[in-house]
Amino acid sequence: MINEQENKASLDKMSDLEYAKNDTEMMRYRVNGLSNKLGLLGMGASIFAGLVALNSFNPMDFQVLVIVLINVVILLGGFLACERVKTYSAGGAIAQIVFSGVCIARMFYIPLMLVIAYKNYLTAFTVDRADFDKVADYNAKVAETQNGCLNILAATITNKDNSEYAIAFLPQNGYFRSIFIMTLLAIAAGAFLAAGLTGYAKAKKLSTYLASIKAKN
Repeated sequence: MINEQENKASLDKMSDLEYAKNDTEMMRYRVNGLSNKLGLLGMGASIFAGLVALNSFNPMDFQVLVIVLINVVILLGGFLACERVKTYSAGGAIAQIVFSGVCIARMFYIPLMLVIAYKNYLTAFTVDRADFDKVADYNAKVAETQNGCLNILAATITNKDNSEYAIAFLPQNGYFRSIFIMTLLAIAAGAFLAAGLTGYAKAKKLSTYLASIKAKN
C-alpha cells in the first residue's frame, strides 16, 4: 500500500514536470497573446486620455504640443513593443514597463495642470471688488486672470454656451476631466506594467528552456 502511494506520488511529480516542460515547449509555437492584449489596452487607454486632454487645453498652448508628442511616441512605440512581446522579446517587455512609468508620470502632470488652470478660471469670477480702490483696477485684474486661463483652457471648458463645442460624455467641468484623465492613465499604467512583467517572465522562461536544449545538443 505504501509502495503504491509512493509510486503514485512519483508519477504525479513526473506528470507535473512533464506538463511544465510541454507548456514551455508550446511557447515556441504560440505567441504571447496575454502581454500583447494588455499592452494594447494600455496603449488605447493612454491615447484616449491624451485625446481628452487635447479637448480640454487651448490648441495654441504649449501643453498641447507636449501631449501630442507623447501620444505619438506611445502610439508608435507601444505598438512596436506589443508586436515584439508577442514573440517573447524581453526588450519589448521592458519597453512596456517603461511606458507604464511614462503613464504614471503623466498622471501627476496633465491632470494637475488642468486642475490649476480650471481653479484659476473659476477664481477669476470671484474676485472681490472690495480689494480694489478703482473699478478700472478691478476690471483689469479680472480680465488678466480670465485671459490667462483662456490661453490654457479650451473653449470646451470656458465657453458658457457650449453647444458648438460640446461632447456628449465630457462636461465642461475641469475637475471632472482631470479625474477622468487620471483614471484612464492609471488603467494604462496598470495594463502596461502587467503586460511588461508577464512578458518579461515568459521571455526569461523560454530563453532558459532554449538554452538548456542547446546545452544538451
